[in-house]
Amino acid sequence: MIRLLFFVLIFTNSVFLQNQKNQEQTKFDFPGYTLKGCLGSDLPNPKRQVAKLPSKQAQTYLKQLFPFLQADNEDFVKAKSVLDRMKSDSNLTDSDKAQMYYYYAYIDSVNDDLKSAKTNYKKFLSIEDADPRLKSNVISMLGQLSYAEGSYKTAIDYMEQWISMEANPSSLGFDIIAASYWQLKDKKKALKFSERALCVAKANKSKPKESTYNLLVALYNENERIGDMLPLFEELVRFYPKKRYWTQLSGVYGELKEEKKQLSALEAAHDQRLLDKENEYISLYQLLMRAEAPLKAARVMDYGIEKEFVKENEKHLKYLAQGWHMAQELAKAEPVYEKAAKKSEKGELYVFLGQIYLATDRYKEARQALKLGLKKGKLDDPVTVNILLGQVSYELQEFEEATKFFRTAIDRLSDIKIKDKKAREKKQDKLRTQALNWLTYTEKEKRRVEMLELRIKDLEEQS
Repeated sequence: MIRLLFFVLIFTNSVFLQNQKNQEQTKFDFPGYTLKGCLGSDLPNPKRQVAKLPSKQAQTYLKQLFPFLQADNEDFVKAKSVLDRMKSDSNLTDSDKAQMYYYYAYIDSVNDDLKSAKTNYKKFLSIEDADPRLKSNVISMLGQLSYAEGSYKTAIDYMEQWISMEANPSSLGFDIIAASYWQLKDKKKALKFSERALCVAKANKSKPKESTYNLLVALYNENERIGDMLPLFEELVRFYPKKRYWTQLSGVYGELKEEKKQLSALEAAHDQRLLDKENEYISLYQLLMRAEAPLKAARVMDYGIEKEFVKENEKHLKYLAQGWHMAQELAKAEPVYEKAAKKSEKGELYVFLGQIYLATDRYKEARQALKLGLKKGKLDDPVTVNILLGQVSYELQEFEEATKFFRTAIDRLSDIKIKDKKAREKKQDKLRTQALNWLTYTEKEKRRVEMLELRIKDLEEQS
């Protein structure tokens, strides 16, 4: 099970209750998906429904009602006033009354008076002569209201009835059935209907609901079906590009050992300025460093510290400095190393600073920094520091001092802290060879300089 994934699955009436003004018009293409392929032998085959037209008396009221229900001129107070007058008219047919209850319930549901909406929808269903086309929608709404009330078994019954009545059922019914089974702790059936909900949405060329993906992800995660979660997150970042989906997608790629894609997902989240947690910046930094992109890594860490998502402590300053250092941005690395070194209880950061000074031919500054590194101590590799001090002394033509540091390096080979014996011995051999070579080279250079000075002195004396 993926520990990196953390989301709260919340289904409320707001997830499912829909009205005409909230329906999406955009079509999405999912090649290969059909209702027959999604439902197989369970594909509904409803009876043909004949419309029940309202009487002329009812049409008069409905013509007054409809303008108040339109989005541009929505006025539910006036709409209800029309329905109240309609209700008091004794000349209405039973079919007319059914339509009246339908619109009462519609207004109630929009106003979140779910109890009254449910009562009016049931009054509609009690009328045998009600318009069968509206009956399907009423049963769907009762299923949604039952779910919102926590009557999950009732919601399942209503939605299964609704699906059987629809020639091309939407994913809504399957979503509610899946969510109801989830609430009833029947994970097996929840999975079945959740997968159907996703499939049906795609068959209908509509964007699957965010809640559909979330429930399916939760079910796959419980069963450790990591591979099945991957395409869900890839679609989530496409349709609902939220931070948590980018980071969760990155986490799934990490579980599947696809580090390049893991990096790409997390980097995409950063590019959209979605990351706001310290651990997210640290993870991205480390992935970029492993991908040999130190410049990007440094910029990520710099941004995180600047925006105060990442604490400006020794560890993070070290990360930033090392990123700049490896990217050859030495002018940027230097002040960060200085700041980090002052905060540190170890001498390591002064050693890195000394290396920058050495690389930029500032030998006296390099010597000072490297000696501070040795003084603070707690170094994993004091041998290399002594070799670097020897090199600095060599460049300053302080050959006696250089020789002393190279000899000290050889004497301290046992101080190298590497747990693995073979790796430790290998590094000791390498540094021993390096120190001996520098020692030999320094002694030769010392003699050469001394000989040159003698010749110069002889020439001066002769003149």
